[in-house]
Amino acid sequence: MIRYLKNLLWHLPNSIFWNYYYGFPSKKLFLIGVTGTDGKTTTCTLLQKLLENSGLKCGIISTISSPGLHTTSPNPKDIQKIFSEYIKAGYTHVVCEVTSHALDQHRYWGCQFQIGILTNISHEHLDYHRSMTRYIATKAKLLNQSRLAILNRDDPHYQEINKLISSPKVTYSFVKKSDYQAKKITFTDKYLNFFVKHHQYRTDSLYNYQVLNILSALAAFDSLKLDPKIFNDTILHFPETKGRREIVENDSKIRTLIDFAHTPNALSETLTSLKKTTSGRLLVIFGATGGRDKSKRPIMGKNVSEIADIAFITADDTRNEKVEDINDQIISGIDLKKTPKFKYFNIPNRQDAFNLAVKMAKSGDTIVACGKGHETTILHGTTEYPWSEAEAFRSAFRRKTQNV
Repeated sequence: MIRYLKNLLWHLPNSIFWNYYYGFPSKKLFLIGVTGTDGKTTTCTLLQKLLENSGLKCGIISTISSPGLHTTSPNPKDIQKIFSEYIKAGYTHVVCEVTSHALDQHRYWGCQFQIGILTNISHEHLDYHRSMTRYIATKAKLLNQSRLAILNRDDPHYQEINKLISSPKVTYSFVKKSDYQAKKITFTDKYLNFFVKHHQYRTDSLYNYQVLNILSALAAFDSLKLDPKIFNDTILHFPETKGRREIVENDSKIRTLIDFAHTPNALSETLTSLKKTTSGRLLVIFGATGGRDKSKRPIMGKNVSEIADIAFITADDTRNEKVEDINDQIISGIDLKKTPKFKYFNIPNRQDAFNLAVKMAKSGDTIVACGKGHETTILHGTTEYPWSEAEAFRSAFRRKTQNV
């Protein structure tokens, strides 16, 4: 009730004020909104690149690309200011990463989205929304603010959210029949191939779940009636997204990657894809953020133990919690009787976790560091400390070389 009143009496008036202050700039832009538990940033980045390659001047508001910002969905003042500045710079389109918090707090009030995309819905932010029903209803707000809703037909919550949406809909999928269904998905050592409506698509992003991101972008791209060749050319060399499947080069013939995966679903999808393309063992470095949804932590531990070979459970942004308590909650989801070959190490210091992972890894192994992605700080207590996942890897390799 307190949150509801705060949203109604503070966040909503605040958003209304800044819309009027900047003269409703969003009405002069073609807005595409992307919401969902995972895949928002990657889909936004792909869409922006597709529109730019099509000759459209397209801006972006996302986790890693907001001008001068470090939040996924900025506050209403910053959102309207960004829209206003984009208009002055001659932009006609903007792709927005829209979180459930932003929707619940009316940050995008007054914005008419031409296209709204839902990537997926899985266990996340229940510390805020309290239930999946409320979480799903919040996500639906974006789609009802959009002239066209693009939905993942394979999502377990599709039927539930579909009932809440009144906008015209287009669907995409792997398994269930949809408007854009991927078929004949195959891998080579360099490319992922699939067919949609008898047309072949190819990408150098070797992640099975990436197909769903591509399909949602394809549905949006087609609705704009843009050149199909540009779409094919763009996904062939998939646009890099900092902190997402980002490779850190080394001389040890060990594949090392950084990924932002921090939900149970994202961890499962990322690790499953990496497992398919790893000749040796799959090692994962991960933790869970403090002061956030605690119920997902055992699920994260369970999911990782069922896919990876070795895990290094360590600190993420601990905030006001003890890393030992967070790690214990992750470990509580691991059942070694069901996954006897799986091994894990409880290492509170994140750099120590990198050091041990690199020390243990052999040629042909894959190490993926999950959770921090592009972020440049790590939060312990109320203090932000400088942090770089890439530099943590490089430091670990230097240490390994010196000890040989």
